[in-house]
Amino acid sequence: MLQQLYIKNVALINEALIEFDKGLNILSGETGAGKSIVIGSLAFVLGARSTKDFIKKGEDYAMVEALLTLKSETIKNEIRELGVDIDEDSCVLISRTFNKTGRNICKVNGRPATLGMIKEICEKLIDIHGQHEHQSLLNPTKHILLLDRFCENDLLEPKNNLANLIKEYKIVLKQISDLSMGKDREDLIDFFNYQINEIESAKLTENEEENLLEERKILAESERLKKLYSESISLLYSAEDLSAFDKIGLVLNNVQIIMSIDNEKRCIYDELQDIYAKLEEVIRDIKKYDDNLEYDENRLNEIESRLDLIQKLKRKYGSNIKEILNFKEDIRIKLDNLINSEEKILKLYNKKENIEKQIKSLCINISNIRRQHALYLEKNIEKHLFDLGMQNSKFKIDIKQKDTFNQNGFDKVEFLICTNLGEDVKPLSKIASGGEMSRVMLSLKAVLSFVDTIDTFIFDEIDSGISGRTAQMVAEKMSLLSRNNQIICITHLPQIAAMGDQHFLINKLSDDKNTMTSIERLKDEDIVNEIARMTGGATITEFTLASANEMLEQAKKIKDNLK
Repeated sequence: MLQQLYIKNVALINEALIEFDKGLNILSGETGAGKSIVIGSLAFVLGARSTKDFIKKGEDYAMVEALLTLKSETIKNEIRELGVDIDEDSCVLISRTFNKTGRNICKVNGRPATLGMIKEICEKLIDIHGQHEHQSLLNPTKHILLLDRFCENDLLEPKNNLANLIKEYKIVLKQISDLSMGKDREDLIDFFNYQINEIESAKLTENEEENLLEERKILAESERLKKLYSESISLLYSAEDLSAFDKIGLVLNNVQIIMSIDNEKRCIYDELQDIYAKLEEVIRDIKKYDDNLEYDENRLNEIESRLDLIQKLKRKYGSNIKEILNFKEDIRIKLDNLINSEEKILKLYNKKENIEKQIKSLCINISNIRRQHALYLEKNIEKHLFDLGMQNSKFKIDIKQKDTFNQNGFDKVEFLICTNLGEDVKPLSKIASGGEMSRVMLSLKAVLSFVDTIDTFIFDEIDSGISGRTAQMVAEKMSLLSRNNQIICITHLPQIAAMGDQHFLINKLSDDKNTMTSIERLKDEDIVNEIARMTGGATITEFTLASANEMLEQAKKIKDNLK
């Protein structure tokens, strides 16, 4: 339910706060007073596109906020799944600001949100219908969704099963397509064999590239290493004067003499003895490396050739040897699938036929459910149309089978109607009268309201083209609809206004410099005056006041009977 609508710097409105209530909320006012601004503001905060003209002249931005309360646990859970935290009061505050640069700032419960997210939330909560906004009725592709909404509980399981089967069906079709390649299949088999042979003939091992790079580095620097080894051996062991090894030996002799005099210095001797022995071991290792180190040009060429081959394979099959080997295994599996494709395709076709049979059975079941509910829906809509002054109307839900299927089955659903005796039913889009379209839509809403999860319906002058007894019946139907749903209705008809539970007057005020729109919630006497104005025009007389009072009293009796 829409609890509050706050508007700031929009068109002729400086600032306004409208507090709606449950039941039928009426908005009225003279032509040009700004009624469309209110609906435009609401459409804006619900995600409609906007232009800079939306912003009040002289201001830098426009802002609209809508406070909504949620009743349905299903809707609460769906909105939570969109990432919205819902407080204990079950409220959602949607805020949208639009500035002159064209930038939108959207928030839901104080947290940043996208325009798409706001649209998705509001589509679940509010339905706006204007005199020229019957898209769901005029668009036949939407009719199947409206019918399914009416039989939702019965269709829930079969449609879920159908969605799962279609998902599986698409996977099987893709597998068949991959395997059914004709001449391309033979070419691909040859290509896969070439790739496998190329990788296998290389006889790669996982750490080979790293080892080869290390070996190449050593061979390429062998002369330099030889020189360094020789210098190291000379300094440590074979220098012309005393080497490091000889000098440590002399120190060791000295410490031995010291130890004979001062036995506490044995620790120095032991440590030096360890160093001497370790140095001897190091010298032996260096000599061994020096003796074994040889520059081998042939081996270096072999390494370079091998690394070139690895680089070539890496460019084709992966960034390292492990990836190349994994690629080979993947290709081997694909090759096996291709070689055995005829047998596998046959199995897949059998699986496809089996799934198609299941899909067809489900589609028939879904279609039968729709047809059963369609009969009931047709009768109920015709009853409502009769009540609304369209006594000769016939409403038909045409269900035809298509050659293809999707998640909705194989049905094509279209709403048909005839409004005069002796005529054939025709698509709704062929109806010329806006008033007739409004009554069809109102009848649909009256029937669907019991299964619709949307709490709030907004009607923007859908009463155009009707008057008299028909207007009264529309008013009563709208009041009936408001028993289960919140209705916000912009109207110029006193019959509808009289049935309101709350009444808001939209006025245009002017001074020497500015024109602005005000929104005022009316009370008893003011409601009488406004209905009198709607009945008789600008001049309010005793007669129009009496008529307005009578209309309100009659409306009260009707509403009491509807409870």
